[in-house]
Amino acid sequence: MLFTKIFLQIISVFFYTQMRLQSSAYDHNNSTEKMEVVIEQGVLKGVQNKTLLSNKPYVSFLGIPYAKPPVNDLRFKPPVKHPGWSGILKAISEMDRCMQYAFGTNDIIGSEDCLYLNVLVPQVVKTQNGLNEKLAVMIFIHGGAFNYGCGSVNEQSPDYLLDENVIVITLNYRLNALGFLNLDIDECPGNMGLKDQLFAIKWIKANIAAFGGDVNNITIFGESAGSASVHYHTMSPQSTGLFQKAIMQSGCAFNPWALNENHRVSAFKLANNLGCLSSDPNEIVRYLRNVSAIDLVKETKFKDDNGFLDYKFVPSIESDMVSNRFLSAHPETLATIASPVPVIVGLNNMEGIIALSEYRLSKFSDLQITDEISKLFNNQYSTEVISKIKDFYFNKCNNNCETAKLENICHLHSDVFFVKDFNRGLDYFLKQNVTPVYIYEFKFDGELNAIKNWIFATRTVLRHALKGACHADEIYYLFHNNLSGVVPKPNSPELEMCKTMSKMWSNFAKTGDPNSLNLSFKWNYASASDINYLSIDGDRTQMTQGMINNNRSRFWKDLIKEFIV
Repeated sequence: MLFTKIFLQIISVFFYTQMRLQSSAYDHNNSTEKMEVVIEQGVLKGVQNKTLLSNKPYVSFLGIPYAKPPVNDLRFKPPVKHPGWSGILKAISEMDRCMQYAFGTNDIIGSEDCLYLNVLVPQVVKTQNGLNEKLAVMIFIHGGAFNYGCGSVNEQSPDYLLDENVIVITLNYRLNALGFLNLDIDECPGNMGLKDQLFAIKWIKANIAAFGGDVNNITIFGESAGSASVHYHTMSPQSTGLFQKAIMQSGCAFNPWALNENHRVSAFKLANNLGCLSSDPNEIVRYLRNVSAIDLVKETKFKDDNGFLDYKFVPSIESDMVSNRFLSAHPETLATIASPVPVIVGLNNMEGIIALSEYRLSKFSDLQITDEISKLFNNQYSTEVISKIKDFYFNKCNNNCETAKLENICHLHSDVFFVKDFNRGLDYFLKQNVTPVYIYEFKFDGELNAIKNWIFATRTVLRHALKGACHADEIYYLFHNNLSGVVPKPNSPELEMCKTMSKMWSNFAKTGDPNSLNLSFKWNYASASDINYLSIDGDRTQMTQGMINNNRSRFWKDLIKEFIV
């Protein structure tokens, strides 16, 4: 599927602050206590820290290898069990991210040896009978369009969630061609990055009791590509039973950037670009294993006929010739047979703000709108369809309502990349009608909306004109952005939103219900016969009847039914 230049903007803005990992940002010299844990692989030594807001003690175990380094003969293969270590592994600093492009440059950063995870454990709480309480476990899967990002807690620290007494785990998984090249053979089956995630979840289930975690109370959650990954895990039979709850933030398997249905074409093009002209998948794998990882990753940026950057190395359907398939069929098929779990699913109300660069806005002049809409869909739709889309989003605007036009440009990009396919995924959850489905729309607009603030850093008029939260803004109310150094002010709306978000997410992880008496509202779950969602907006947070963006959702549903399917 098309991965346009616009989506490069989406992922590049989200990770603009990412840099090559340094040693831990935590001040180990001021640590008050160290802690050792014994697991199957060996002994781990962590270090104690305190959370940002409430100084709650917690122990961090950083840089734990959950699989063998996927190098040499293991390149392109599913993850393999790590043999362990002798002595004590000092888990006090993170390891490198998985190999990827650095934004804004042609430099490659990271390492092939990147399959590590971080475990952060709040201070142990004693029950009334003096026993240690088993803590709920939350596993976060990072976003980045399956080509960028990492699970660094030095950059995004889960302090607010740790204050709620849950264990938080972050992880790295292979990206781009190293994680998603698919040649339909066991030597290169595809979806290695998703299988890395699965392997890490299995590792966590096998070992988390040693950290004080409840092996029968695990929640997976993610944002953007991490959310799409969570969706895949809810559908794959291989993941069934490994977790009890799931949270999906702004991404699903049906989004146009989350599945490549022509993976063989992409694989052969990559090999050809690197000098391998063979049509034999086994020969191609042998050849590509001898190509340097840097050269391989450099060739993962393709351009389509329109000159757009087109990322092809994302999840794909695995051949029936492959053993232990993670995605054995199209997501539409897998969703109908998925084992139900309680879910939170949601979007931000202005996801498409992330596409509003000055360059992108200049393309939406009145004379170019039709062409730009067509390019959004890789010119695959008829003139009639493009005309209907244009009329829906832009005909009510005129030259005297620039803000409304900007909003509609934003809504168009939101719908193309997130909203219309979010509703498809949501329908399957609602039709299961077995476990609760909690739906939200995040619209809070505050000082911690880091992505929106960055996009409009030099355009403050637009920052204030376009109300709401853009793609990835909600992350900063669950995780503290260490690189920005921005801290919620005492008694501020931002601080209350951090507490509210972490309270709801952790409540759900603990009990399957995001509600509690110390929240000022009640979040009702939805059903196919009673669709409603929580509008998250500070003091204005409230339940709302109907679908998110009901008119736009109905437009796309009707359009797809009439013209596209």
